[in-house]
Amino acid sequence: MKHLFRILSIALMASAMVACTEETEPEQQSPVTPDPSGEAMGRAIVLNEGTWGGNNASLSLVDLDNGTATNDWFASVNGRGLGDVAQDMLLYGSKVYVSVWGSNSIEVIDTASGTSTRIDMGSRGPRYIAADGGKLYVSCYSPHSVVRIDTATREIEATCVLGEFNPEGVAIEGGKLFVASSNVSDEQMNYSYDNKLYVVDLSSFANPTAIEVGSNPQKVMPLGNGKVLVNYWGDYAANPAGSAVVDAASLSVVQTNQPMNNMTVAGGKVYGYSNDYDENWNAVTNFFVMDANTLTVVPMQFAGVSGPYAIAVHPAAGNIFIATDGNYSSNGTLYCFKTDGTGRLWSREMGMLPSKVVFL
Repeated sequence: MKHLFRILSIALMASAMVACTEETEPEQQSPVTPDPSGEAMGRAIVLNEGTWGGNNASLSLVDLDNGTATNDWFASVNGRGLGDVAQDMLLYGSKVYVSVWGSNSIEVIDTASGTSTRIDMGSRGPRYIAADGGKLYVSCYSPHSVVRIDTATREIEATCVLGEFNPEGVAIEGGKLFVASSNVSDEQMNYSYDNKLYVVDLSSFANPTAIEVGSNPQKVMPLGNGKVLVNYWGDYAANPAGSAVVDAASLSVVQTNQPMNNMTVAGGKVYGYSNDYDENWNAVTNFFVMDANTLTVVPMQFAGVSGPYAIAVHPAAGNIFIATDGNYSSNGTLYCFKTDGTGRLWSREMGMLPSKVVFL
């Protein structure tokens, strides 16, 4: 067995070839099974990434208690599409912020009405978003940087230029912004990989330092204990995939020895999954939960789920949500499980490549 994590650009290539792939039928929607031990969960917004060049990113509004969903919610409210390749989504205050990489925009969505105001990002290529003190921090491809946006004026007010590699995930902890420095390719799609996490002091927003975490870092998340978690996908050769925990004060790095395709943090725990491939290149997904303090890992099982593309945990009820990729050729599915993953309560079709869930 060996770990093989596909980097963003390869995923985008697969998305671009959707027209050449065989169509697959969406999964039958399961009836809702009430969870007698649970509490009301309210609503959530699901970000559907869309396919590269397809201009088909979308948002789904989901009632989590009965599993009903309004797909293309953004378009139905705003009379226009979300754009091309939605990358990240963040709830901050009364607004949801969505970065749309291919369309070079940030959407500022009112959670009550669903109406949105678009921030034009020029040719920057916005990626991931963090927020603090009334400011948005957005990693961008062109130039390799992170920009600071005032949420009141919605204007870009400062730029911190990074290194030679594409910046990806961002997180804020202890007055510092942590930015993953991932990879870069030439015109022949030959890749080079970085192994660093940039650290930017929020007060100066300049002169970033860098620490080594692992080859091809991707997402960064606060753990709620003065530390941040970063997953790295490796270089698919000598340097394997894994994850590391960084102390925000000392900048010391501890390796977890747990590879992660994707993860989420809730209640002092990290929920995530990694993909292994057998000798016939059949994907084998391993779900897990990891204690954020001890880094102890316990396997989890989610029956009937294949091709996970997102994972989320309800902050109050604790129910676990997993979205699938639809084999990159059809709409994905959102699954709702009990808090321990043992019982599937419902599943519903979403849009193309559902990649993130935000709870309202």
